[in-house]
Amino acid sequence: MQALLALAFTTLVGSACESGEPAKLASEDPPAVAPASADPLVGYDLRRLRPREDEPLASMFERVRLQAVSEQRRVAVLFSADWCEPCRHLDLELGNEHPESMIGHVRILELKEDDWSVGARMDEFNELRRRWEPVLNTYPLLLLLDAEGQRVEEMKDAKQRLEADGLEPTLPIWFASAAAS
Repeated sequence: MQALLALAFTTLVGSACESGEPAKLASEDPPAVAPASADPLVGYDLRRLRPREDEPLASMFERVRLQAVSEQRRVAVLFSADWCEPCRHLDLELGNEHPESMIGHVRILELKEDDWSVGARMDEFNELRRRWEPVLNTYPLLLLLDAEGQRVEEMKDAKQRLEADGLEPTLPIWFASAAAS
Protein backbone atom coordinates (compact mmCIF):
# COMPACT_ATOMS: atom_id res chain seq x y z
CA MET A 1 0.00 0.00 0.00
CA GLN A 2 2.91 2.34 0.70
CA ALA A 3 4.01 1.92 -2.89
CA LEU A 4 0.62 3.22 -4.03
CA LEU A 5 1.24 6.41 -2.13
CA ALA A 6 4.81 6.87 -3.35
CA LEU A 7 4.02 8.42 -6.73
CA ALA A 8 2.71 11.70 -5.33
CA PHE A 9 6.14 12.43 -3.92
CA THR A 10 8.03 10.89 -6.85
CA THR A 11 6.03 12.80 -9.46
CA LEU A 12 6.37 16.16 -7.78
CA VAL A 13 10.03 15.77 -6.82
CA GLY A 14 11.00 14.13 -10.12
CA SER A 15 9.54 17.00 -12.13
CA ALA A 16 11.68 19.48 -10.22
CA CYS A 17 14.99 17.78 -11.05
CA GLU A 18 17.43 19.51 -13.34
CA SER A 19 18.69 17.74 -16.47
CA GLY A 20 22.24 18.97 -16.00
CA GLU A 21 22.23 20.66 -19.43
CA PRO A 22 23.00 24.37 -19.65
CA ALA A 23 19.98 26.63 -19.93
CA LYS A 24 19.10 27.77 -23.45
CA LEU A 25 18.82 31.43 -24.28
CA ALA A 26 15.44 32.83 -25.20
CA SER A 27 16.52 33.19 -28.84
CA GLU A 28 17.23 29.46 -29.19
CA ASP A 29 14.70 26.87 -30.36
CA PRO A 30 11.81 26.29 -27.94
CA PRO A 31 11.98 23.09 -25.91
CA ALA A 32 10.39 19.98 -27.45
CA VAL A 33 8.57 19.24 -24.20
CA ALA A 34 5.10 20.74 -23.77
CA PRO A 35 4.82 23.39 -21.08
CA ALA A 36 3.59 22.23 -17.67
CA SER A 37 0.28 24.01 -18.26
CA ALA A 38 -0.45 21.52 -21.08
CA ASP A 39 -0.89 18.77 -18.46
CA PRO A 40 -2.33 20.48 -15.38
CA LEU A 41 -2.51 18.86 -11.99
CA VAL A 42 -5.99 17.65 -11.12
CA GLY A 43 -7.59 15.85 -8.22
CA TYR A 44 -9.16 12.44 -8.50
CA ASP A 45 -12.70 12.41 -9.90
CA LEU A 46 -14.27 10.72 -6.88
CA ARG A 47 -18.01 10.24 -6.39
CA ARG A 48 -19.20 8.76 -3.09
CA LEU A 49 -22.45 6.83 -3.37
CA ARG A 50 -24.57 7.12 -0.23
CA PRO A 51 -27.97 5.62 0.56
CA ARG A 52 -30.96 7.49 -0.83
CA GLU A 53 -34.47 6.51 0.16
CA ASP A 54 -35.79 6.77 -3.37
CA GLU A 55 -33.10 4.76 -5.20
CA PRO A 56 -31.70 1.26 -4.75
CA LEU A 57 -27.90 1.03 -4.79
CA ALA A 58 -27.77 -1.09 -7.96
CA SER A 59 -29.80 1.52 -9.87
CA MET A 60 -27.79 4.41 -8.45
CA PHE A 61 -24.50 2.71 -9.32
CA GLU A 62 -25.60 1.92 -12.87
CA ARG A 63 -26.87 5.47 -13.44
CA VAL A 64 -23.61 7.05 -12.25
CA ARG A 65 -21.48 4.47 -14.09
CA LEU A 66 -23.30 5.09 -17.39
CA GLN A 67 -22.92 8.84 -16.94
CA ALA A 68 -19.14 8.41 -16.55
CA VAL A 69 -18.98 6.15 -19.61
CA SER A 70 -20.96 8.71 -21.65
CA GLU A 71 -18.33 11.29 -20.64
CA GLN A 72 -15.59 9.00 -22.01
CA ARG A 73 -14.27 8.11 -18.55
CA ARG A 74 -13.07 4.77 -17.27
CA VAL A 75 -14.84 3.68 -14.08
CA ALA A 76 -13.19 2.37 -10.95
CA VAL A 77 -15.24 1.19 -7.99
CA LEU A 78 -13.85 1.43 -4.47
CA PHE A 79 -15.29 -0.45 -1.51
CA SER A 80 -13.84 0.83 1.76
CA ALA A 81 -14.57 1.38 5.45
CA ASP A 82 -13.69 4.15 7.87
CA TRP A 83 -12.29 1.66 10.41
CA CYS A 84 -9.86 0.18 7.84
CA GLU A 85 -6.28 1.51 8.17
CA PRO A 86 -5.24 0.75 4.54
CA CYS A 87 -8.44 2.54 3.44
CA ARG A 88 -7.33 5.63 5.37
CA HIS A 89 -3.98 5.56 3.55
CA LEU A 90 -5.81 5.27 0.26
CA ASP A 91 -8.05 8.21 1.27
CA LEU A 92 -4.89 10.29 1.70
CA GLU A 93 -3.78 9.43 -1.83
CA LEU A 94 -7.23 10.26 -3.18
CA GLY A 95 -6.77 13.76 -1.76
CA ASN A 96 -3.68 14.35 -3.92
CA GLU A 97 -3.36 15.91 -7.35
CA HIS A 98 -1.54 14.40 -10.33
CA PRO A 99 -1.11 15.27 -14.02
CA GLU A 100 -4.46 15.14 -15.77
CA SER A 101 -3.05 12.73 -18.36
CA MET A 102 -2.50 10.15 -15.61
CA ILE A 103 -5.78 10.26 -13.67
CA GLY A 104 -8.19 12.55 -15.52
CA HIS A 105 -9.82 9.79 -17.55
CA VAL A 106 -10.96 7.75 -14.51
CA ARG A 107 -13.98 8.35 -12.30
CA ILE A 108 -13.89 6.52 -8.96
CA LEU A 109 -17.23 5.47 -7.50
CA GLU A 110 -16.68 5.02 -3.78
CA LEU A 111 -18.88 3.01 -1.45
CA LYS A 112 -18.10 3.17 2.26
CA GLU A 113 -19.37 0.30 4.37
CA ASP A 114 -20.16 2.74 7.17
CA ASP A 115 -22.75 4.66 5.09
CA TRP A 116 -24.61 1.50 4.12
CA SER A 117 -24.48 -0.20 7.54
CA VAL A 118 -25.90 2.91 9.25
CA GLY A 119 -28.64 2.96 6.60
CA ALA A 120 -29.36 -0.73 7.32
CA ARG A 121 -28.72 -1.48 3.65
CA MET A 122 -25.65 -3.73 3.83
CA ASP A 123 -27.47 -6.34 1.74
CA GLU A 124 -27.39 -3.95 -1.23
CA PHE A 125 -23.76 -3.06 -0.58
CA ASN A 126 -22.73 -6.72 -0.41
CA GLU A 127 -24.78 -7.66 -3.47
CA LEU A 128 -23.08 -4.99 -5.56
CA ARG A 129 -19.65 -6.02 -4.31
CA ARG A 130 -20.36 -9.66 -5.22
CA ARG A 131 -20.66 -8.63 -8.87
CA TRP A 132 -16.87 -8.49 -8.97
CA GLU A 133 -15.59 -10.12 -5.76
CA PRO A 134 -17.11 -13.07 -3.88
CA VAL A 135 -15.13 -12.42 -0.69
CA LEU A 136 -16.80 -9.88 1.60
CA ASN A 137 -15.40 -7.75 4.42
CA THR A 138 -11.91 -7.28 2.97
CA TYR A 139 -10.89 -3.68 2.40
CA PRO A 140 -10.00 -1.76 0.43
CA LEU A 141 -11.28 -3.30 -2.77
CA LEU A 142 -10.54 -1.10 -5.77
CA LEU A 143 -11.48 -2.40 -9.20
CA LEU A 144 -11.13 -0.93 -12.66
CA LEU A 145 -14.14 -1.69 -14.86
CA ASP A 146 -14.62 -1.77 -18.61
CA ALA A 147 -17.32 0.18 -20.47
CA GLU A 148 -19.82 -2.63 -19.85
CA GLY A 149 -19.17 -2.61 -16.09
CA GLN A 150 -17.13 -5.82 -16.06
CA ARG A 151 -14.04 -6.28 -13.90
CA VAL A 152 -10.82 -5.47 -15.77
CA GLU A 153 -8.31 -5.48 -12.94
CA GLU A 154 -8.15 -5.20 -9.16
CA MET A 155 -5.62 -2.93 -7.45
CA LYS A 156 -3.62 -5.84 -5.97
CA ASP A 157 -3.38 -7.52 -9.39
CA ALA A 158 -2.36 -4.22 -10.97
CA LYS A 159 0.41 -3.87 -8.38
CA GLN A 160 1.88 -7.23 -9.39
CA ARG A 161 1.55 -6.45 -13.12
CA LEU A 162 3.17 -3.03 -12.80
CA GLU A 163 6.05 -4.39 -10.72
CA ALA A 164 6.60 -7.16 -13.31
CA ASP A 165 6.76 -4.43 -15.98
CA GLY A 166 9.33 -2.52 -13.91
CA LEU A 167 6.92 0.31 -13.08
CA GLU A 168 6.21 1.91 -9.72
CA PRO A 169 2.89 0.39 -8.54
CA THR A 170 0.89 3.54 -7.81
CA LEU A 171 -2.68 4.55 -8.54
CA PRO A 172 -1.70 7.23 -11.07
CA ILE A 173 0.58 4.85 -12.96
CA TRP A 174 -2.11 2.16 -12.88
CA PHE A 175 -4.70 4.59 -14.24
CA ALA A 176 -2.27 5.94 -16.86
CA SER A 177 -1.52 2.39 -18.03
CA ALA A 178 -5.29 1.79 -18.22
CA ALA A 179 -5.64 4.80 -20.54
CA ALA A 180 -3.31 3.07 -22.99
CA SER A 181 -5.44 -0.08 -23.09
